[in-house]
Parts: sequence; structure tokens; C-alpha cells
Amino acid sequence: MQYYQDKNLYYFRKPAGIPSTFWKEKSFVELLLDAEKGENKETTMIPTNIVASLSAFFWTEKELWLLNRLDNDTSGLLYFAKNPRVYTTFRQMQSERQLEKWYVAEVYGDISQLLKAPQSSKGHYSHQNGQIKITTPLAHHRYNTDRMVTIVSPSDIKKTKWTVHHLTTTITEFQFLPATRTSILLIKIHKGLRHQIRAHLASVGHPICGDRVYVKSSHQTYDKLQLFSVGLTTSKEI
Repeated sequence: MQYYQDKNLYYFRKPAGIPSTFWKEKSFVELLLDAEKGENKETTMIPTNIVASLSAFFWTEKELWLLNRLDNDTSGLLYFAKNPRVYTTFRQMQSERQLEKWYVAEVYGDISQLLKAPQSSKGHYSHQNGQIKITTPLAHHRYNTDRMVTIVSPSDIKKTKWTVHHLTTTITEFQFLPATRTSILLIKIHKGLRHQIRAHLASVGHPICGDRVYVKSSHQTYDKLQLFSVGLTTSKEI
């Protein structure tokens, strides 16, 4: 299992196919706990003192100070605070939109076509200085727990459950690949919501390759979801 650390955080690479934290299936957090006990061969390369320092706070924070969550099918970096002060500071920064989370995705189609089309009058997306901001409102589906609802018309409200969320997914860089007719994207979000990036990209006609929730199976050519958590940035001193 791959990991990295700096003065504030531990970074672990979560593989696709498992939950980030406690769920019906065994989660990444539980795999880390197994590492401390020496019960999982996949985590034997992690020094036991790292997991021990996280689990020292286990009973007050039952996710080992986990700062982000990834969808089961998303792979990439999970961040764990090294101590309660860092955890509290990062949570506050996230609520104030001072924390930027970065992802790389491969999507179907030429995303640059959005720059040539008229800007959406429904609030789906806008573009400026070569960046694309997707703002389609999102909500949990009333009947289908496996997907989110994108609110593009008044009738979509009937499908929703709980709150409608107004969030932004920003595509800062992209490259079209003619050979595969796909585009590679560098994506920035702030707070984050379940399936936010996946639902937003699907709402503007460019779903993520390998997405079996927002892409019809007959059009699917990838085995795994091509969405990866790659880093975070902030301008504030920790």
C-alpha cells in the first residue's frame, strides 16, 4: 500500500472498489486498523507507529482523523490529520472554501466543445479564461440511492430527497485525445458531495469513462472508473 506524509498529514492511496470509511463492506479505514494488528498483508509496508498514532484518537474520531472520502469506485489519495489541531483546522478551512481538492479524470468526448457552445442559460456551466465551471444543482435521488439527481428543469425536483446543493466543479486544464475520442481533465472542487464530479460531468454531456452509474452500459468501454484523487492545496498556513 502506498503512502506519504508531511508535517500535518498522512496520505494513503485508496484503490478502487472499496469504501473510504465504515460501510457495509470492509473499508479502507478498517484495513489500516488491521495493519496495526498485522492482520492484512496488503498493509504490511505501513509502519505500525503511523497507524498507532492515528488510532490513539480512535474513540473520539472513529475514522482515524480522515479528512476526505472518496466514492467506492474512485481511487487516489485519502488524507488523515496527524493530530486533533490539524483535523480541526482543515475542517474549518474546508467550510470557508480555503481548501482545494484536485482530481484527474478521463471523460468521453472533446470537452473543449463546451468553450465553443453558447453559455448555458440553465446554470449548467460557464467558461472563462479557458476554464470550465459546472454548477448544475445536485440532490440525493428520492428512489435510487445509487445516484444523484441533476436539477436541470422544475420536474427534476420531484425526484429529489433532502436538500438541493449548489456546488461548483472547475475544470482548470484539459487535453483531447483523438485516438480514443476522450479528454483528460484536471479538476478542482472545494467541499465536495457524493458523486459531485461524476454527476456534474455527466450533466454537461461528458461522463467519466468507466462510470457505470451515469453512463449506459451499452456505451461502456472501460472496466474501472477513470477518476483519481491527486492532491490538495491551500493558501493558508497550517
